[in-house]
Amino acid sequence: MTGPTYEPEGAFQRVLHRLDVMNWRLGGVFLGLSNACLLVMLFLTTVTIIARPLGWSAYWIWPWTMVFFVWLSFFGFFAIIVRLKDVRIDFLAQLLGPKGFALTRTVADLAAIGVCVVLLMNFSTVMTTSRGVVDGAILPNGVELPRQALSVPLFLSAMLVLLTGLLDLAKQIAGLPENISTHHPEA
Repeated sequence: MTGPTYEPEGAFQRVLHRLDVMNWRLGGVFLGLSNACLLVMLFLTTVTIIARPLGWSAYWIWPWTMVFFVWLSFFGFFAIIVRLKDVRIDFLAQLLGPKGFALTRTVADLAAIGVCVVLLMNFSTVMTTSRGVVDGAILPNGVELPRQALSVPLFLSAMLVLLTGLLDLAKQIAGLPENISTHHPEA
Protein backbone atom coordinates (compact mmCIF):
# COMPACT_ATOMS: atom_id res chain seq x y z
CA MET A 1 0.00 0.00 0.00
CA THR A 2 1.25 3.47 -0.75
CA GLY A 3 -0.21 5.45 2.12
CA PRO A 4 -2.75 5.65 4.91
CA THR A 5 -5.25 7.61 2.78
CA TYR A 6 -5.78 4.74 0.32
CA GLU A 7 -9.34 3.44 0.09
CA PRO A 8 -10.23 0.30 -1.88
CA GLU A 9 -12.95 0.77 -4.48
CA GLY A 10 -15.61 -1.88 -4.83
CA ALA A 11 -16.31 -5.14 -3.04
CA PHE A 12 -13.54 -7.16 -4.72
CA GLN A 13 -10.85 -4.62 -3.80
CA ARG A 14 -12.16 -4.46 -0.21
CA VAL A 15 -11.99 -8.25 0.11
CA LEU A 16 -8.46 -8.32 -1.31
CA HIS A 17 -7.46 -5.46 0.96
CA ARG A 18 -8.82 -7.25 4.05
CA LEU A 19 -7.01 -10.44 3.04
CA ASP A 20 -3.83 -8.43 2.56
CA VAL A 21 -4.11 -6.90 6.05
CA MET A 22 -4.77 -10.37 7.55
CA ASN A 23 -1.78 -11.75 5.65
CA TRP A 24 0.39 -8.90 6.95
CA ARG A 25 -0.68 -9.64 10.53
CA LEU A 26 -0.03 -13.37 10.03
CA GLY A 27 3.44 -12.38 8.85
CA GLY A 28 3.85 -10.66 12.21
CA VAL A 29 2.90 -13.90 13.98
CA PHE A 30 5.54 -15.77 11.99
CA LEU A 31 8.06 -13.03 12.73
CA GLY A 32 7.25 -13.49 16.41
CA LEU A 33 7.71 -17.26 16.09
CA SER A 34 11.09 -16.71 14.44
CA ASN A 35 12.13 -14.33 17.19
CA ALA A 36 10.94 -16.77 19.86
CA CYS A 37 13.07 -19.51 18.27
CA LEU A 38 16.06 -17.15 18.32
CA LEU A 39 15.49 -16.30 21.97
CA VAL A 40 15.28 -19.98 22.92
CA MET A 41 18.48 -20.66 20.97
CA LEU A 42 20.26 -17.80 22.74
CA PHE A 43 18.96 -18.93 26.13
CA LEU A 44 20.10 -22.52 25.60
CA THR A 45 23.51 -21.38 24.38
CA THR A 46 23.88 -19.04 27.37
CA VAL A 47 23.00 -21.88 29.74
CA THR A 48 25.68 -24.02 28.10
CA ILE A 49 28.32 -21.29 28.30
CA ILE A 50 27.60 -20.53 31.95
CA ALA A 51 27.06 -24.12 33.11
CA ARG A 52 30.06 -25.85 31.56
CA PRO A 53 32.70 -24.16 33.74
CA LEU A 54 30.54 -25.16 36.71
CA GLY A 55 30.80 -28.81 35.67
CA TRP A 56 27.27 -29.17 34.30
CA SER A 57 26.20 -29.86 30.76
CA ALA A 58 23.12 -31.29 29.16
CA TYR A 59 23.52 -33.33 25.98
CA TRP A 60 20.06 -32.29 24.77
CA ILE A 61 20.86 -28.55 24.55
CA TRP A 62 22.82 -28.79 21.29
CA PRO A 63 20.14 -30.78 19.39
CA TRP A 64 17.38 -28.43 20.56
CA THR A 65 19.47 -25.42 19.54
CA MET A 66 19.72 -26.89 16.04
CA VAL A 67 15.96 -27.64 15.95
CA PHE A 68 15.15 -24.06 16.90
CA PHE A 69 17.62 -22.78 14.27
CA VAL A 70 15.84 -24.80 11.57
CA TRP A 71 12.44 -23.62 12.77
CA LEU A 72 13.66 -20.01 12.92
CA SER A 73 14.71 -20.21 9.28
CA PHE A 74 11.52 -21.87 8.11
CA PHE A 75 9.11 -19.62 10.04
CA GLY A 76 11.16 -16.67 8.82
CA PHE A 77 10.67 -17.71 5.18
CA PHE A 78 7.08 -16.48 5.19
CA ALA A 79 7.76 -13.56 7.53
CA ILE A 80 10.48 -12.00 5.34
CA ILE A 81 8.37 -12.28 2.20
CA VAL A 82 5.13 -10.84 3.57
CA ARG A 83 6.85 -8.20 5.73
CA LEU A 84 8.99 -7.06 2.77
CA LYS A 85 12.35 -7.88 4.34
CA ASP A 86 13.54 -9.81 1.29
CA VAL A 87 16.00 -8.45 -1.24
CA ARG A 88 14.46 -5.99 -3.66
CA ILE A 89 16.13 -4.69 -6.79
CA ASP A 90 14.04 -1.62 -7.51
CA PHE A 91 16.66 0.08 -9.68
CA LEU A 92 15.77 -2.32 -12.51
CA ALA A 93 12.07 -1.49 -12.22
CA GLN A 94 12.87 2.22 -12.10
CA LEU A 95 14.90 1.93 -15.29
CA LEU A 96 11.90 0.37 -17.02
CA GLY A 97 9.46 3.00 -15.72
CA PRO A 98 5.91 2.37 -14.47
CA LYS A 99 5.57 -0.78 -16.56
CA GLY A 100 8.81 -2.02 -15.00
CA PHE A 101 7.27 -2.09 -11.55
CA ALA A 102 4.32 -4.10 -12.85
CA LEU A 103 6.67 -6.47 -14.69
CA THR A 104 9.02 -7.03 -11.74
CA ARG A 105 6.03 -7.44 -9.40
CA THR A 106 4.56 -10.12 -11.65
CA VAL A 107 7.87 -11.90 -12.19
CA ALA A 108 8.61 -11.89 -8.43
CA ASP A 109 5.15 -13.26 -7.61
CA LEU A 110 5.38 -15.96 -10.27
CA ALA A 111 8.88 -16.95 -9.14
CA ALA A 112 7.74 -17.24 -5.51
CA ILE A 113 4.69 -19.23 -6.57
CA GLY A 114 6.84 -21.54 -8.71
CA VAL A 115 9.35 -22.22 -5.94
CA CYS A 116 6.58 -22.88 -3.43
CA VAL A 117 4.71 -25.19 -5.80
CA VAL A 118 7.89 -27.26 -6.22
CA LEU A 119 8.39 -27.36 -2.44
CA LEU A 120 4.80 -28.35 -1.79
CA MET A 121 4.88 -31.01 -4.51
CA ASN A 122 7.68 -32.66 -2.50
CA PHE A 123 5.81 -32.58 0.81
CA SER A 124 4.81 -36.24 0.81
CA THR A 125 8.28 -37.37 -0.29
CA VAL A 126 9.98 -35.37 2.45
CA MET A 127 7.56 -36.52 5.11
CA THR A 128 7.82 -40.21 4.17
CA THR A 129 11.62 -40.19 3.83
CA SER A 130 12.24 -38.22 7.03
CA ARG A 131 12.36 -41.25 9.23
CA GLY A 132 13.56 -41.52 12.76
CA VAL A 133 14.11 -38.86 15.37
CA VAL A 134 16.34 -35.87 15.98
CA ASP A 135 18.96 -37.49 18.19
CA GLY A 136 19.00 -35.85 21.60
CA ALA A 137 16.03 -33.51 21.06
CA ILE A 138 14.09 -35.00 23.94
CA LEU A 139 10.47 -34.05 24.54
CA PRO A 140 9.06 -33.77 28.09
CA ASN A 141 7.61 -37.28 27.85
CA GLY A 142 11.10 -38.70 27.19
CA VAL A 143 10.56 -39.36 23.48
CA GLU A 144 12.84 -37.73 20.93
CA LEU A 145 11.41 -35.26 18.39
CA PRO A 146 10.41 -36.95 15.11
CA ARG A 147 12.38 -35.73 12.07
CA GLN A 148 9.17 -34.75 10.26
CA ALA A 149 8.67 -31.98 12.84
CA LEU A 150 11.65 -30.15 11.35
CA SER A 151 9.92 -29.78 7.96
CA VAL A 152 6.44 -28.73 9.05
CA PRO A 153 7.27 -24.99 9.40
CA LEU A 154 8.89 -25.02 5.93
CA PHE A 155 5.81 -26.42 4.23
CA LEU A 156 3.50 -24.16 6.22
CA SER A 157 5.55 -21.12 5.17
CA ALA A 158 5.71 -22.33 1.57
CA MET A 159 1.93 -22.64 1.47
CA LEU A 160 1.54 -19.13 2.88
CA VAL A 161 4.12 -17.64 0.48
CA LEU A 162 2.24 -19.30 -2.38
CA LEU A 163 -1.02 -17.73 -1.17
CA THR A 164 0.76 -14.38 -0.74
CA GLY A 165 1.93 -14.48 -4.35
CA LEU A 166 -1.55 -15.35 -5.58
CA LEU A 167 -3.04 -12.59 -3.43
CA ASP A 168 -0.59 -10.03 -4.82
CA LEU A 169 -1.36 -11.10 -8.41
CA ALA A 170 -5.08 -10.70 -7.65
CA LYS A 171 -4.39 -7.28 -6.14
CA GLN A 172 -2.48 -6.28 -9.27
CA ILE A 173 -5.32 -7.44 -11.53
CA ALA A 174 -7.82 -5.53 -9.36
CA GLY A 175 -5.72 -2.36 -9.58
CA LEU A 176 -4.49 -2.34 -5.99
CA PRO A 177 -0.97 -1.06 -5.43
CA GLU A 178 1.94 -3.23 -4.39
CA ASN A 179 3.02 -3.19 -0.76
CA ILE A 180 6.25 -1.22 -0.82
CA SER A 181 6.89 -0.02 2.72
CA THR A 182 8.06 -2.04 5.69
CA HIS A 183 4.81 -1.33 7.52
CA HIS A 184 1.25 -1.81 6.39
CA PRO A 185 -0.42 1.57 6.99
CA GLU A 186 -3.89 0.11 7.38
CA ALA A 187 -2.86 -2.81 9.60
